[in-house]
Amino acid sequence: MGRWSAGSEKARNGTGRLFRQDRRIAWNVTRATFANWHDRAIAAFLLLAALAIAQAWFAERPPIVAAWAALAVGALSGVGAERLVAARLVFHASDGLLAADALDAVQRRRYRVAWHGIGLGVFVAVMLVARASLSPLGGVGYIAGVLVAGAAGSLTMPERVAGMSRPGWTVRAWSHRPAAGGVAAAILLLSLLAARTLGIEARMGIVGAEVLLFSLLLAGIDDAVVRFMTFAGYGVWRIVARHARGLAGLFAVALPGCWAMVGPVAAGIGAAIGVAVLLLVTLRILAYRLHARRFADVLVSLLAGLLLAVAYSLPVALPVIVVAMLWQLHRRGRARMWLLA
Repeated sequence: MGRWSAGSEKARNGTGRLFRQDRRIAWNVTRATFANWHDRAIAAFLLLAALAIAQAWFAERPPIVAAWAALAVGALSGVGAERLVAARLVFHASDGLLAADALDAVQRRRYRVAWHGIGLGVFVAVMLVARASLSPLGGVGYIAGVLVAGAAGSLTMPERVAGMSRPGWTVRAWSHRPAAGGVAAAILLLSLLAARTLGIEARMGIVGAEVLLFSLLLAGIDDAVVRFMTFAGYGVWRIVARHARGLAGLFAVALPGCWAMVGPVAAGIGAAIGVAVLLLVTLRILAYRLHARRFADVLVSLLAGLLLAVAYSLPVALPVIVVAMLWQLHRRGRARMWLLA
């Protein structure tokens, strides 16, 4: 029995039992998801295609634009990774088998360091393929995103109540307000004002990178809220409208400002990104109405990959595919309404 004590376990494995448990879960889920050889072949093909597209995109961009893009993508990856890690820690602290470890500050720190070490390594490896010279800058962006997300989580969820609330819930709820979008748009316009001495292509790159970053930050969705609203009889478009208010505030201010400061092409880039993110939000909400979060996220990833492939190979068919996809998910989701009645 002594060898299973917490002290000996921590001494034997510096990363702690929390990390080893989730690492094993992740490995088992990966094996179950890609159980067949053709599933692995498809995944490998999509991975290689994504890396080739990223490499081609970075190779065609001027150095300043590529640098901003690498920094923005790194920051976004860091924010997303920290939110996932925080969510797992909340689960472990409230419902997991290793709640004692999850409530220990040292073990929580080791858990974060271990997973972010893996995340940073994967991101830097991708950047080495896409554009090797930008991998240090992308790594800095990743670390900055982790620190910002961690600071935001500590402000909205102190450690003493970490096991009794959802990480970032307050931040996510505030991000759905139009005022949050207005603040993000003000930051974007101020950065354009500071970059007024740069060329037009560099400023359009800043518009694209920052609009994408802010849009994704404002597009957070709580799957439990979506399912509750569905069961309570809320229609899908009403749920989408509730989650898109922050995006509406962003684009109501940012698009006219980008038009005035950079030109109509920059505003068009921002509008295209807005439509794409709104479509992603709609797909996630429709998927959350039907499935648990993990399966829904996988489904949305597959659907997004399909849309990207259609947009690249046969763009004229893209509107038809989008409408058919949304209609099918919406039709299946209507059966879930009013289940609380």
